Amino acid sequence: MRFATYNLLDWTSYPAGGREAERQRRVVQTIRAIDPDVIAVQEVKGSPGHVGVVVAELAARTGLTATVGSVDGRDVPAVGVGDNTVHVALLWREGLVPLPETFRTFGPAVDHRHGWRGVGFGSLVRLAFQVQGRPILFASYHAPAFGRHRRIDQAEMALAAVTGPSLAAVVGSDFNSIGAARVGGDYYDRDPYTGQPWFPELVHQCREVTHPGTSHRADRRPAEVWEAGGLRDVAAVTGGPWKATTGHWPSSPFAVRGVRRRIDTIHATASLLPAVGGFRVVDDEVTRSASDHLPVVVDIDPTALSSSGEVGAVVGR
Repeated sequence: MRFATYNLLDWTSYPAGGREAERQRRVVQTIRAIDPDVIAVQEVKGSPGHVGVVVAELAARTGLTATVGSVDGRDVPAVGVGDNTVHVALLWREGLVPLPETFRTFGPAVDHRHGWRGVGFGSLVRLAFQVQGRPILFASYHAPAFGRHRRIDQAEMALAAVTGPSLAAVVGSDFNSIGAARVGGDYYDRDPYTGQPWFPELVHQCREVTHPGTSHRADRRPAEVWEAGGLRDVAAVTGGPWKATTGHWPSSPFAVRGVRRRIDTIHATASLLPAVGGFRVVDDEVTRSASDHLPVVVDIDPTALSSSGEVGAVVGR
């Protein structure tokens, strides 16, 4: 089966026309070409009360579904509400069997009329499916874009939401940090900031808040939390060639400085890793014009999994 993760760049309800309508058409084209069994998406935009409708529209356009079940006659979408009206969701192929008791969402309790919005918290949604007699947990996570220390704390909470003894889980995310996985003793992701002339946006990406002309380095601590906690970076584990997922969008302050980063990731638990392969970043003319993030795809072979997994291990968290 195929799993993908994709940041959709402020996806909204059907635009009236023009450039945004064409961009959305390319997003849909990309998802259909990937042909995922499950896809984790980030940056679905809308008010918390309306985002379910937006996700349902996206599902209809891509030939997928996002409905976990129904309550009082209303569909329940697999959506994790974030702040600044930007949310995460899971979509999947019709015919996959979701396990509604495993459905959880994690996000900020935000009063959208007051306070700081879009700067403090991300969100996560998770849901398991019964795949060839064994539950596999899937999740979509969007780490905070700002708040270096909060990003570390939230990485811990997200880790707890998707890991457990013998739990086969896979997470697609806009991680908003540089990875900490090592291959042969060296980091799989080189530091894209060290040696780069200082610019203001590095304040929320570097471990030390520095001044122009001083040394600075990527803050890898959120990724270190996941690596140490048993949630491994699939790109590094599978040994695929390094490929940036951002840095191609013309208006990005990183792109205009030639900074290319891999911040869209797929992580998996030890129980799932033996079944994961075929890692790739989808980089072509369509994806480069569809979003400021490139989609990431892995293939999962359910026959390589142990049959010992239990739904109870998922429900308990």
